[in-house]
Amino acid sequence: MEFTPIKTRRLYEEIVEQIKQLLSDGKLKPGDKLLAEREMAEQFQVSRASVREAIRTLEMLGIIDIRPGEGTFIRDTETDNIIRPLAMFLAVERSSLLDMFEMRRIFETATAGLAAQRATQEELDQIEAMLENMRDRLNVQDPAKGEEFDAAFHYAVAEATHNSLLTKLFKTVSEEFAKANSVARRQLYQTGAENAQKIIDQHTEILDAIRARSAETASKAMHAHLVFAEAQLRKWIV
Repeated sequence: MEFTPIKTRRLYEEIVEQIKQLLSDGKLKPGDKLLAEREMAEQFQVSRASVREAIRTLEMLGIIDIRPGEGTFIRDTETDNIIRPLAMFLAVERSSLLDMFEMRRIFETATAGLAAQRATQEELDQIEAMLENMRDRLNVQDPAKGEEFDAAFHYAVAEATHNSLLTKLFKTVSEEFAKANSVARRQLYQTGAENAQKIIDQHTEILDAIRARSAETASKAMHAHLVFAEAQLRKWIV
């Protein structure tokens, strides 16, 4: 790896920024070992004291792990440690559920668009399989399973974005959200075949747009579905 010589007064901050930039660029990855303190000082053209201060800062930020006798390593961050507190808050705060609807409109609308651009054939088949399961559950009037496959459909769309952080965020938050409003969501399948059929038709439009590789159409179809679902769910939780 190559570093740029430091020529500013706050030397350790510049070191920290370069390390963070290397992470953003993918030139440093979780598990990578940093150079020894002496070698870093030589490449940065700064004192070892500046390097030590930068290392302390990176450790406080949770970016690195210092392992005595082994060296300094880029930390393998557990995203769930950040996401789960948010998910738990959403699950227990009734008023925040309404905010969650707004978040879903923004979040999943973008997700559908990305899926249209990136989904593989296998992922398209998986999304379609969840839709077929929804149709089957409608035919046998099984709202519990219908709701379950509905959630699986949305998760399959998220996976098709090929964005691991986005997928993990979606999975963690949606699971906690589902626990809090599963009864309300099930009402979407229990309030008449017409209502349930409308939901399936909306999911079909989403899938068709993703298959057609139309990001704009997929986003609009997802947004229309979420607006409809939100209006129905609000009747049961407000």
